[in-house]
Amino acid sequence: MSEDAAKMAQLLSALTHPNTEAIREAEVALKPLLKDARSVPALVEVLKARGTQPDAVRHVAAVVLRKRIGGHYAKFDAPTKTALKTEILSVLANEPERTVRNGAVGVAATICRLECSSGDAGGAAWPELFQFIAAAASDANPDARELAFLLLSEMTETIGLHLKPQFPSMATLFANALTDTEVKVQNSSVKALGQLLSYLADEKEVENFAALVPAIINVAAACQKRSDEDTVSVTLDVLYDLAYSPSSAVAVHLPATIQFCLGCVSDSNLEMGVRDSAALVIATLAESKPKMFGKDDSLLSSVIETLFNLIENSTESAAGALFESNPAWREDLKEDGGAGDDDDDDDNFDSPTETSMAQGTLDMLACELPKKYIFNPVVSRCVTRLTSPHAHHRKAGIACLGVIAEGCAEPLREHLPDVMPHVFAAAGDADAQVRECACFALGQISEHCQPEILSYSSQILPIVFALLDDTTVAVQATSCYVLEMFCERLEPEGVRPLLDPLVRKLAAMLEGTTKRSVQEMAVAALAATAVAAEEEFTPYVAGVAALMTKLMALTDEKMYTLRGRALECMGHMAIAVGRDAFRPYFSSTMQCACEGLTFDSTDLHEFAYAVFANLAKVMGEEFSPVLGELVPHLVTVIGADEGQLEQAEEDEKGQFGALDDSDDEDEGGQYVLHVRTALLEAKKGAITAIGEMAAHTGASFVPYLEETMAVLKKAAN
Repeated sequence: MSEDAAKMAQLLSALTHPNTEAIREAEVALKPLLKDARSVPALVEVLKARGTQPDAVRHVAAVVLRKRIGGHYAKFDAPTKTALKTEILSVLANEPERTVRNGAVGVAATICRLECSSGDAGGAAWPELFQFIAAAASDANPDARELAFLLLSEMTETIGLHLKPQFPSMATLFANALTDTEVKVQNSSVKALGQLLSYLADEKEVENFAALVPAIINVAAACQKRSDEDTVSVTLDVLYDLAYSPSSAVAVHLPATIQFCLGCVSDSNLEMGVRDSAALVIATLAESKPKMFGKDDSLLSSVIETLFNLIENSTESAAGALFESNPAWREDLKEDGGAGDDDDDDDNFDSPTETSMAQGTLDMLACELPKKYIFNPVVSRCVTRLTSPHAHHRKAGIACLGVIAEGCAEPLREHLPDVMPHVFAAAGDADAQVRECACFALGQISEHCQPEILSYSSQILPIVFALLDDTTVAVQATSCYVLEMFCERLEPEGVRPLLDPLVRKLAAMLEGTTKRSVQEMAVAALAATAVAAEEEFTPYVAGVAALMTKLMALTDEKMYTLRGRALECMGHMAIAVGRDAFRPYFSSTMQCACEGLTFDSTDLHEFAYAVFANLAKVMGEEFSPVLGELVPHLVTVIGADEGQLEQAEEDEKGQFGALDDSDDEDEGGQYVLHVRTALLEAKKGAITAIGEMAAHTGASFVPYLEETMAVLKKAAN
């Protein structure tokens, strides 16, 4: 071994040991060596040193070579490049150790990219590599056949950009591999072809490979049976990318794609994340190819029936989608003995469930497919199940009616006389989950079927009032949601006859329960009632304000949302009753809002900004004394940086980032920008608040105009 290679091997060896300080010292020593073009042949020599160097060291040599070769390759003359390529092909052909061989695959792919992007020989400057791939793909040794597709997988971008004339011959290679007798060859070909299809999804060239989609699905289906979820996931990612393809050659495989995805969605042995990915493909196809999807009666029927079955066979709350991101709802549902009671891992609440997956997919179908295809098949199933003697069937029937209320609002409005008797019957069902889902459906219909639903107020409100007294927390909370949705859209004259019993009922409920989810929903319903009643709400301000004042004093972190809802309610009451009626509560409301800004809670901050906006609008010039305190704070929030760089998770390509071919301090691609969406929402609230202050406080805002305009211009850019 040459002196350069021996020194390189010694330093690379230090990178394989679990000693952080030794690794750091080795990286520092390697950096200047790797800036010299002589490091490339030295690394190749280490890579080839089978028998004298450990496999781990040779693997690291391949990883580092891949990182550094791009900076030196253009400096080499043609004979040196040819020799280098020959050496790498030799390693690929003869290396028995899988990790080292895979490392060499990365080096070969990088050299190929460099050759093709140089423009030499029309972008085909390494024909020997493709001859090698073709020979390996038909080799008797399955390791060689697998290697061919590992290479193609690494070369996706290069192939897509520079090697389109070779697509027909590549398609033949893939077709043979997808029916290979060796599973690992099939899987590697699926991954390679999948990446290429995803890359080409919106290009005409995808048609060269479109005929292979059924074969990919067959391989994935076989993987599903043997619980190989990685290949199934890869396939679903590909099918998702292809869902948007405009190619008719791809679209013809829509039925096969949906049938495969339905099989995944229904497979309880698959991880929920995989099943949810399959559901996403179905939903995306409904969005991208609505007519083709909708016209296939048999296919659509299979999808709808599968979704109904998932909802009816699940023990989860079918109305939980309303509140699934609300910790209070989850906690109260668990305490009440609801779904998920035996699940100690709260993190699972952030994962999809069978019910949320099925409801989300049905919602997309209702929103995206032409209504003439989706409405009747869903509603007929709802009605059939609502007459079933089995509670889980009735639950699914009424839940699905609520799910389609947004997407099918127009036909549903026309059929309310046929539908509402079933909803009312479900609201009085003996089963709590059916009643809960009836509330969910009532809320959705109240939200999306305006104004027609208002004619049913004399029937809806007594039912909801009765459900507010239900013994089940989920039903109580969902009943409050119905009131919120219904009252938001009532005119003052419509809410007047109901106002007194409604406010008294909600106030009593608020005082009589310790369930946060019910309290939060009751406060939201009171706020909606105030907005609907407008000045008619004035007699109730004192009593409701007293209740809200107690809630606005909560400091337990678990109670932040309830505190924020109470603050929000005060802002809505101010809008409803006006300046004079609200003046006695202005100071205490502002004090609570400002105090919320000192808490480490972006939610409380957003609630505060919304209240500032509402109170500035209502109080006008009387809001001016607080401008000096609030405007500088809002300006700071609006000017804050909503993104931050964080170190990316490393795969093999990201190992030893300090050795990347870059002299930049930020190490190039090792960091990714994470946008803090919570801060974005807070900034939006702050901008709205400062806008209302400027609009309603008159000349008092003039001293703050310059700094406000400056930060707004910066935010706009």
